[in-house]
Amino acid sequence: MVEEKKKWKREISAGGLVYKREKGKIFVLLILKKPWRRNDKKDIWTYPKGRIDGEEKLEETAVREVREEAGVVGQIEEKLGSVKFTFTWEGENIFKIVTYYLMKYVSGDPSGHDYEVAEAKWFELSEAEKFLTYKADKETFEKARSILNLIQDPLQN
Repeated sequence: MVEEKKKWKREISAGGLVYKREKGKIFVLLILKKPWRRNDKKDIWTYPKGRIDGEEKLEETAVREVREEAGVVGQIEEKLGSVKFTFTWEGENIFKIVTYYLMKYVSGDPSGHDYEVAEAKWFELSEAEKFLTYKADKETFEKARSILNLIQDPLQN
């Protein structure tokens, strides 16, 4: 008998690393996913992201997901790149590609996040990385930090 190979479902998502300047410091917005959304038990801080809805462009998805999952409106400034990873969800093999954008905070309140998120919170740029769990998130953070350090102006709010 020949064993059937499991098929891989492909998912395309987009999200944003949102930042703001306040009192001479830069803050980035992270979300804490609810435990029921994942298989492990530890806290997972990450960036708001989600699947493309219909015929959306990646940029539209990123802005929508930031608004839904983090409660804020962000304006895209720069593409940070894409990450690829695999996982299994409810017995299905998933190959996922997530494209991230650096976004400047425009408006909104992180407390207005949606039901998929336990908490959305601003972290000082110098502290945020230690809360990130996934290697791919840390790599994306490094790209963003390099850009933000170039534009950081302690005299600007």
